[in-house]
Amino acid sequence: MFLTLNPLDDSKMERIYQAICQVSPIPKDVWEKLPVPFFNLLELKAGHYFLKEGKPATHFGFVILGVLKESYLTKKGDEYIKSFNFQGDFTGSYYDLLRGDPSTCSIRAIQNSVLAIANFNDFQVLFDKNLHWQRLGRRIAENLFIKKARREYELLTLTAEERYKNLLASRPKIEDELSQIHISSYLGITPVSLSRLKRKTKNNQLIKT
Repeated sequence: MFLTLNPLDDSKMERIYQAICQVSPIPKDVWEKLPVPFFNLLELKAGHYFLKEGKPATHFGFVILGVLKESYLTKKGDEYIKSFNFQGDFTGSYYDLLRGDPSTCSIRAIQNSVLAIANFNDFQVLFDKNLHWQRLGRRIAENLFIKKARREYELLTLTAEERYKNLLASRPKIEDELSQIHISSYLGITPVSLSRLKRKTKNNQLIKT
């Protein structure tokens, strides 16, 4: 599936450990019992896929550097971006990993990216070995459910302007990180509509000052 995989050095493993502990604490002695190598380093150039629609979903990843997008492609060829994965985020189509069927979405690097990846089946084996890993698996599933529910709520109930404001509140520098095309696709509007929202928001800020 992947062309070039390299082992991780200690500093990168420590970053992954700290990120995982933010989700659910794992004692150091439990972490150090991970099979070696469990994670491998994957480098993706901008535009390259971590997972492509229709292909088997086998791995999940931790974003060490870069930005990726998770998206669906309609029958008309239109792209719908469901989420972005930034530095420090985990990525991988959890739904497809659990089902074991061909992936329903694509995960693609927007910028040159570096990921630490692991086989999902190997990760699931850990659930039966230790309650700490089992708790982590549950927390990951809970967080993904919350993220999905929030996304659906915003798309179904909020206006484009409200969705835009929420995005800026959660990621203030996102307009410096991503193109207008990617942001508008995520919001479910056209780039032209996004330009109007940006002007309106800027004008409102000027009025308040």
